[in-house]
Amino acid sequence: MTRATERDARLLEAGRDVVLRLSAVLRACGLYAAENAALTAAAEALRGAVRSALDGGVELEISVRGESLYIAGARIRESLVASTNYQRVVGLLRRAEIHALRIDDGVAAPELILFARLLSEVAAGKRRPADLPPELAVRGVGSLSIERGAASDSTTHEVDAERVAKRIYLRSIGVVKNVFHELRQGDGMAARRVKRVVQEMIESLENDPAYLLNLASLKNYDEYTFNHSVNTSVLAVALGRHVGLERRQLYALGQAGMLHDLGKLCLPLSVLNKPGQLSADERRLVEQHPADGFLTIAAQMGVSGDTLDVALAAYEHHMQESELGYPARETARPKRLLSLIVSIVDCYDAMTSARVYRGEPISPPETLRHMYAGGCSRFDPVLLRSFMNLMGTFPIGTGVLLSDGSVGIVTGGHPDPQLRHLPLVKILVDAEGRRVTPITVDLASTLKDSEPLAISEVVSLARAGVSALEALL
Repeated sequence: MTRATERDARLLEAGRDVVLRLSAVLRACGLYAAENAALTAAAEALRGAVRSALDGGVELEISVRGESLYIAGARIRESLVASTNYQRVVGLLRRAEIHALRIDDGVAAPELILFARLLSEVAAGKRRPADLPPELAVRGVGSLSIERGAASDSTTHEVDAERVAKRIYLRSIGVVKNVFHELRQGDGMAARRVKRVVQEMIESLENDPAYLLNLASLKNYDEYTFNHSVNTSVLAVALGRHVGLERRQLYALGQAGMLHDLGKLCLPLSVLNKPGQLSADERRLVEQHPADGFLTIAAQMGVSGDTLDVALAAYEHHMQESELGYPARETARPKRLLSLIVSIVDCYDAMTSARVYRGEPISPPETLRHMYAGGCSRFDPVLLRSFMNLMGTFPIGTGVLLSDGSVGIVTGGHPDPQLRHLPLVKILVDAEGRRVTPITVDLASTLKDSEPLAISEVVSLARAGVSALEALL
């Protein structure tokens, strides 16, 4: 390895560590008081990363150029860290109009916490960007210096969050594709990549769930298996958060949703993609995929408390009290909590998707009604009601015809239960039937208008000539 290559490697490693640690401090500032032990620990970890970089001969100057971060002039690739971490640091530095941040050897943890808090206050509009340098000077912080310079293409927090969600969603699909490809080739499964993208997914849902839930309404007929796996993961984590599961459980739940159909690797494509009715032998092959998924996950991820839940979700997600489910229900042992959640969201996404044997998907509201009508033996009733409450009267992804004749897609619900019938709608086709640049309308905000907008009926976007894939991506 040449000296130049060694230097680049040191720069990238230092940049990755500092960005990750700085993001953790910024996030902790929004969660904890100044004296909190978790915040102090995060700041000490950042200080350690700074000292390590400086000891390695790296000049610690972090600069922002457009949407990218640089350390000592070298670009830090977003792929080195989670998108959420990268975009958090970029977004806050840009909103504070910081072109470059320099950190010296003597920086202390309280100084890093102070800087992070000031940065958060600027982002929240409580301080002006111009207040940062004098405030640091007044507080006697000499180990941190900033060079101000407003970014020419600054974006809002909402745009940043939406962009991050898109990257996470598309990356998740890529991860699922790689997992299936590697296992088909006889290679080991890159479980670490699955865990990393699930972590990003959880953070995105915690920051603002609407963006990923919107993307989870996408249905790509040509890549159903991969989209379905990611959609199931997103919906499972969203439902898990809705019912109050802990972070550790959400982590396992996201992996369970993403890998629940891994057993389909063992199915011949002629069976998996058969448009007509399956023969008895083909049906037996299909009903074997939960057991194959369990064995594959257990073999690839090992067996521990959390990985066992992931494997059991693959085994149990089609299991029912009635004889219609498979494998046969073991009456002595109830289904695990994660399996109960995956069962619900797997069914919902499958029914709202076009399939080779069905063609036209079922609308989200009709799917929820169908699931509720036949749910006693199929789903846990409490979790099913919680899911219906999460999705709302018109679930995200529902195609709707509005009272003015325009067509759109539901992109968010109203927090007031009395106004759940008036969601956010992204208009895609105007009243004259012309495709328009998508614009989001809050139906509840039109109540005081002389002719308030309302949903006239649920429609098929495909029949209306609209691609939700294009509108949301």
